[in-house]
Formats: sequence, structure tokens, C-alpha cells
Amino acid sequence: MNIAYVVVKHIARGGGIEKYTDELGARMVARGHRVRVYSMGHYGPALSSHHGMEVVTVPCLPLPSCEKLSAGILATLHASVSSWPDVIHLHSVGPGAFGWLPRVCHKPAVVQFHGLEWKRSRWGRTGVQVLQALERMSVKTNRHYTAVSKVQCDYFRETYGIETVYIPGGAEVKTPPPAQELYALGLEPKRYVLFASRLVHEKGAHDLITAFRQLATTDKLVIAGDAPGAEVYQRTLRALAGDDNRILFPGFVEGRLLAELFSHARVYVQPSTIEGLSIALLEALSYGACCLVSDIPENIEAIDTHGVVFRTGDCADLTAKLRWLLAMDDQEARFKANAIAHASTHYSWDHIADQFEHYYQMMLEQYAVTRHWKEPVEE
Repeated sequence: MNIAYVVVKHIARGGGIEKYTDELGARMVARGHRVRVYSMGHYGPALSSHHGMEVVTVPCLPLPSCEKLSAGILATLHASVSSWPDVIHLHSVGPGAFGWLPRVCHKPAVVQFHGLEWKRSRWGRTGVQVLQALERMSVKTNRHYTAVSKVQCDYFRETYGIETVYIPGGAEVKTPPPAQELYALGLEPKRYVLFASRLVHEKGAHDLITAFRQLATTDKLVIAGDAPGAEVYQRTLRALAGDDNRILFPGFVEGRLLAELFSHARVYVQPSTIEGLSIALLEALSYGACCLVSDIPENIEAIDTHGVVFRTGDCADLTAKLRWLLAMDDQEARFKANAIAHASTHYSWDHIADQFEHYYQMMLEQYAVTRHWKEPVEE
């Protein structure tokens, strides 16, 4: 089948939706399907293909408040009127709100919810109202829904009375690479705390820096990530770090260096106030990291019993839990095997690909009946 994914910032660089599309789309290609990914054009060099997927660049307004919506409208329109896709996969409420376009063009579409967008701290009152309206439109104009966490499935059932299919994010269990590139950052294995996420307020890096500075430790803190459009917040983080040379900001990290950072961290910290289901946290689990997370439902769902929690936004509690973990001699033995087994069992990308392949096929079969798409049988 031909599958269109709408829309990502940049398939080779980006956050959770980009990682999700990359992992899922590449597996669909490996299974013999054709994949087209619609991508914004201002997050990196334009690509024509990536891991066997065709990449189509769509224009958008390059402003944080409207880039996703403008790109989503154009990409959804293009995918809907094109004769190419058999199935259209709409990421989140920006494209999802325009699910009526595939319907009027007789294209089966599914909207995948990656989190409650309107809860993010970046939005003012008007932004929240717009996103809530887009959420309602996504529910009203689509017939197929999935969500990356059970928490979200419960929300959509209780709020809108719809059933969303639970298909989480994933993490591939890989052999940890030996330490090489991290030495260039001045790091040593098991002598640093890691944060790896977008540097936006709801990810909570400010709480982690504040808490870490209360520790009398020679271990370092790595704040890995970036977020175009959030430069003011990133300057705030550097101001919080001050002249503490234990705190490093390597920027956006990928490839081998990122794998090394996950593999050799003493503690991975996820201090977020809002999540869908964090791909970075699942990656940390897949490498057997000792994970310390805020107690929001999505983080607790992700780690189950295979990590440690602290009270969200409570820097004193975060400091205390960090101090306790850094003092544990048997920390790695206590967490590693169970974390890897948990990630392998519950967050396998191959299993996720199985689920979506079956779901897409179900959508096609339903549309073949309801839209009379089946070829007439010759007598």
C-alpha cells in the first residue's frame, strides 16, 4: 500500500513525531510498502528521500505559533487530492483538524494524538483556545484515531466519548557503543547525569539545573537538545547554570554521540510537566539507564516500576532523589536488566509496525465497503 505521513518538521532532525515517523516509515518500506513523508522546509537541508521514504517539502509560515497548522493544511490538501496515497496518517491536531479533506476525496485517514497540545506552557489564552478547537475538529472530522499513551486514550474517551486505539512510541534495544565521542565533551562513563529533549519550558530542564546545583558532586550534568523559537528560554537555562562548569550544553545531539550519552549516563532525568509518551525516555529505558522522572501520569506509564519518580516541579524532592541515586553503589545492577526487558516487551518498534500495518489494512477494507471501492467481479 501507499502511505502518506502528514506532517513533520524534518524527518532526519526533530523531536518525537519525527523519530516516530522515521522508525515506523522505514519499517513500512522494508515490508514492501511505499511511504511519502510531508516535511517543513526550514528545519534543515531539504531531502528528496530518507531511509527509502519519499520526502515532499511543503511551505509553511516559519513562526512557532502557526508553522504546524499552515504546513498541516497544505500537506493534508496535497495528500488528499493526490491519487498516490492509499492511506493518510495525520500527526496531531494541526493536520487532524482537516481530516474532512481526505474524507471528501475518498481517502481513508487516521489521526494520531501525540499529546494534549493545548496544555503546553508556550501558549497564551488565545493559543490554548485555538488548539482546543483544533482538537475538537480532529475528533469530529475523523473516524479513525490512535494515541501514544493510555492516559490519552482515557482522556478522549471521557471527554469526547470516542475510542482511540492505543499504539505507543517505541525504542529499539541496541548494543551500547563503547565510549569514544563523549570524551570530547569532557565526560567520563557513569560520571554524568543526562537530560536529552527539546529545550522548551514544559520539559523541565530549569528544574533539573536548579536541583543539580544543590548537589556537592563532581559528576556533570549534560543538557542535550535544542528548540528553534525557544531562544529566550534557552538563555534562561544558561543563566541558571551560571558559572557552574559541571553543566554542559552540547546542543542538538544525534547518531553515535547520542547513543553513547544514553549508554553511559549514571542517571537519565525526565523532569517534564507535560508529555505524550516521551520517545527520549523510552530510548533511555532501552539502553538500561537508571531513569528519574517527574510523576506525571505519562512518565509513570512509560517506566512502570522500572525507575524512580519525584514530585513534578519540586526541586527539593528532585535534589533528594538525585543525591540518593548518585550515592547508590548497585544502581546499575538494580535497574538495567529490568529497564531493557520492559522496553523490549512493551515498546518494540517492530510490534508497533505490526499494529499500524494491520490498522491501515483494516481502514482500507472498511473504505472498500463503505465507498464501494472494490473492483466489480466479472461474471
